[in-house]
Parts: sequence; structure tokens; C-alpha cells
Amino acid sequence: MSSSEYLFEADSWEEKVYRNQHTAINDWLRSKETTGKTRRTLNEYSRTAKIFFHDEFPDLNPEDVEVRDIERYLSRLNQRELSQNTKRRYLESLSAFYSWALQRPRYEEITGNPAAVILEEVPKNVPNRPDCATWENARKIVDAVEDPRNFTVTAVLAKTGCRAREACEIREDDLLLDEGFIRLRKRKGGKQTVVPIDNELREIIEFYQLIRTDKGSGYLFESVKGGRMTREQLRRHVRDAAVRAGVMEEGETRFHKKFTPHTFRTVFTTLMRNQGMSDHVLKYIRGDSKTETMDIYTRVDRTQAREEYLDCIKKLDVHI
Repeated sequence: MSSSEYLFEADSWEEKVYRNQHTAINDWLRSKETTGKTRRTLNEYSRTAKIFFHDEFPDLNPEDVEVRDIERYLSRLNQRELSQNTKRRYLESLSAFYSWALQRPRYEEITGNPAAVILEEVPKNVPNRPDCATWENARKIVDAVEDPRNFTVTAVLAKTGCRAREACEIREDDLLLDEGFIRLRKRKGGKQTVVPIDNELREIIEFYQLIRTDKGSGYLFESVKGGRMTREQLRRHVRDAAVRAGVMEEGETRFHKKFTPHTFRTVFTTLMRNQGMSDHVLKYIRGDSKTETMDIYTRVDRTQAREEYLDCIKKLDVHI
């Protein structure tokens, strides 16, 4: 049976994710769900495992996989002309499984991590910062947005550096405007963070709340049909505003010339670093997923974070 059959025959999301011919893989996925991995991440893990074990190497059990098998898998990925980072993501998923299994005595037959060996030999391709990723361009784009909802969510992206999904997930009860904070849920790694905002963003949000038509979903940024705004809707509105503002051309596809919701995150990070924000405070506000160990020893006081934020953030100077 192919991986696509495993993915789509099941009736529920849980069945789609956990229907795997190897118990160890299913246990790993359940464990990762318990520890807060998002459905998107779990789907990626599940899909990679099914392709590897069901389609590519159906006769191999997890404990039988050797480095040479991973090399053969990488060779097949190369034949598909996938990007370097896409190939790394596939290997990272397999490596994550083996790292997990090595820490579980019940899987004593798994004695190594063959995927990690090859992963070290596949360099990560880090693209250069987009040419258009400047604070002035971010300001122009926010000012070019006409719809109040889209204007407000775009301002949130620019002034918090949050991810598109995190902005779309903001609920009314996540707003701590009197204190100068917003709670961001479902951040990378299953965390949530209370991040600072300034008076300019608070006033933008308060004005939007006055004029919006609440559909009762509880989300701050609702779709026309109810429920929360989607990331695709947000991407489309940012792209259209970037074209109107003259920041990018219609139909632009080149990475260094595109302005997307994620470009706001790049702009915010660059601005905060240039303005002298402490590295641990910036990581806290960004919600970086690989700072758990550091945070045990470097606790970030949110009042301190807001003080640094207010010292570093610039005004958008847009008309509400």
C-alpha cells in the first residue's frame, strides 16, 4: 500500500497520522503530540516515515536501517531535483525518530541514528535577506492596506515579528492591552508567549475593535465566513499591499524581491538587533523554538522585555 493510501483512507486526522505499519513510528508520533508538536509538524513526520518505510523500503524495519539505506534514500531525493532544505527536512524527520527511540529502553534493538550521520553531510542553504526587507518598506506596506482587519493584522506582524499562523490565532482574550502585551498561542515547540506592544499598536487594535463586526468566533481576526483568518488570506493581502505600495512587482516570485508575511519577521529581527536589543530578549519575543535550555538559566522577565522593546521599536507613523 502506498503512503497516499495510508494518508487518505482513514476517517479521522488521528487515524491518518497514526496509521503506520511500524508500532515504533506510531508511538513516536503519539509521544510528540503529547509533548506539544503541532498537527502540521506531526503530518510532516508521518508523511516522511510513510514514504520511507512504506514506499521506498517496505521490507525494512526501523531497527534494520543502516547509513547506506539513508544514502540510497538521499540519492533518490536528488533524482527528484528537490531543494537542499527540502531534503534536509526529510532527513531531519527520520533523525528525530531515531533520536527519540534511542532514549526509550523498550526499543533497545535500535542502537544508532543512521539519518543523523547523513544529515551532517547535507549543508543547509541559508538564503540571503530579501532586498526589500527594510523597515521603510514594511511601513509602506502597512500604510497601503485599506481593510481595517488586514491593516491591523499587518501592523501586528510588523511590530511583534510573530509568525503568520501566530497572528491568525490571536483571540480576543489574548489581548492584554492595558498592560501593553499580547499573548501568542501555539508557537513553535508548543509554547505560548506574552509579547510586548507599544502604544501605537495598542491604539490600532483598539480602533479596529470599535469598528469591527464580531462574528462570535472569539478570534481577533475573523474570516468573512466566520472562524479565524487563514494564513493564505494573510499572504494574499500582504502581497497585494506590497504591490500597491510599490515594494514589489505583480507576480514576483524571486525570493530576494518578494515581500511576504514572514518578511515582516525578518525586518523586525533586523531592526531589534540594530537597535541593540539583548539576544535572549529577542529570542523570547520571537518565540524561537530552540531556546528551551537557555531559558532555564536566563529567565526573561516580561516587564524587562517590554522596556527593551520600547527602547528599540520604531513607529509605523501610519494613518488609522
